[in-house]
Formats: sequence, C-alpha cells, structure tokens
Amino acid sequence: MVGCKSNQQKAGMAESNDKPTVTVTIPPYQYFVDKIAGDKVDVNVMVSNGNNPETYEPYAQQMMELSRSALYLKVGSIGFEQTWMKKLQDNAPDMKVIDTSVGIKPAKTPGGNIDPHVWMSCSNARIIASNILKALCELEPKNKAFFEKNYQSLLKIIDKRDSTIREGFKNHPEMVRKFVIYHPILTYFARDYQLEQLAIEEEGREPSAAQLKSLIERARKEKIKFCLIQAEFANRNTTTFIKESHTKPMNINPLQGDWNWAMQEAAAAVQGKKIVVGK
Repeated sequence: MVGCKSNQQKAGMAESNDKPTVTVTIPPYQYFVDKIAGDKVDVNVMVSNGNNPETYEPYAQQMMELSRSALYLKVGSIGFEQTWMKKLQDNAPDMKVIDTSVGIKPAKTPGGNIDPHVWMSCSNARIIASNILKALCELEPKNKAFFEKNYQSLLKIIDKRDSTIREGFKNHPEMVRKFVIYHPILTYFARDYQLEQLAIEEEGREPSAAQLKSLIERARKEKIKFCLIQAEFANRNTTTFIKESHTKPMNINPLQGDWNWAMQEAAAAVQGKKIVVGK
C-alpha cells in the first residue's frame, strides 16, 4: 500500500483522486488551464494574487505540494522562475516543465529589457493556450478531444476580448495613446494596440530624482493623462509622480485569476474608464 501511494504521488496524482496535478506560476495561467482542462486536472498556483512574482519566496508547504505535480507550466522567464525554477525541479524531479512562452516574439520595455510579462496580450494568449493544450494532451491523451473542444472555446473568448479592445480604441481616436506605469508589465499590450508605455521603474531599479523629474516633465508636456497602478508595486515614487504630473491614478491587476477581466481592466484604465464587475 505504501508503495502504491508513493508511485501515485510520483505520477503527479492527488491522494484523494486520480486527477493529475498541474502547477502554474501565477493565477492568470490557472485561468488558461481551467478553461482548457476543466475538471480533468487539479491546478496548483505558486504565486497567489497580491504577491509580487519578481521577489516571492515559496513556503515549505508549497514545496511539499509541488512534489505531487506531474506538470509545471511556467510563464517563461518571470523573476520568480529565474530565481526558483532549478530548486523547484530539484524538489520534484519527476515533474515535467513546459515553457508556455515558446513561439512568442519578445518585446522590449522602455528601458530596453525583454519583457517577461507575456500573458497581457491577446495575440500572446493564443500562443500560450496552444502550448498549454499540447502539454495537457501529452499528459492526459485520453482527454485530448475534451481539451481540444475547450481550447476552441477559449480562443473564442480571446478573440472576442481582442475585438472589443480594438473597437474601444477605434471609437476614441482623440485619446492620448500614451500612459505611465510604475512596473512595465504592459509592454505586449501596448505593442498590440499601438500604445506607448512609459515606466517609472525598470528591472527593479528605483528611478533617480533626475529620472523621475524628467518623466514628470514629459508627462506634462505630452499631456499624458493616466498613471496605471498595481497594488504590488505602488510606492512613494508613484505617489510623487501622480501629484507632480497631474495624472489620474488608474488601478489594474494583471496578476488576478481572471485573465479576461484583467485585459478589459487594462484597456479601460488606459482610456481613463472605470468598469464595473460583471459588465
């Protein structure tokens, strides 16, 4: 009996059922897995909503839970993965790791660094979903038809969100197509919709007084109206920028579990709109 239990855990099966466990780094990827896999897998999230995936450290219980995973679907090269991926693999040597960013054309932040936040883009989401589908079909080939049907439904959600965002920008040609954000998490979003993202911080480095002053002056000169804020990154520099540039703070949450809502929220924030849950 002990041997059977051990083998079951190695295969990535939860103790209470025969479903494989799939681990993802952040909540938006649980959204993709849930939409494709439905109830055929259990999903484990390493960095929960509200935590900073650039600096997060997993606790002991998470490492124990990770050992039951058959599959790890990583974002690509986000901070948590760069720091912890080897340790996670050492802790779960039988776990297969899939990079869901394969096939995505890299985009650079205002500071010239490759942006690892690939999920905030409808065009990227299609690629991510495709990579997840392939990994799930290899993990559970008996459910391939089920996964493929759900995948097609997910693509319709992505396409509809993309169309809605594009239509929203098209209906407001007069808007200033630039925005400021503390942490440059919307590089791919900006690329998709011909926007310009200006970042207060870059690669975890706080701006100097001169850099912050220069950005404030640019925002005033170019009549940039909005500063997008993530709760995980809000700080004194953000407050100073908003006050001195006379921009309006707009809250976004790209790390939340509802990817579709996060995309809608980001589009509304860039246009200075507040949206109501369920609309």
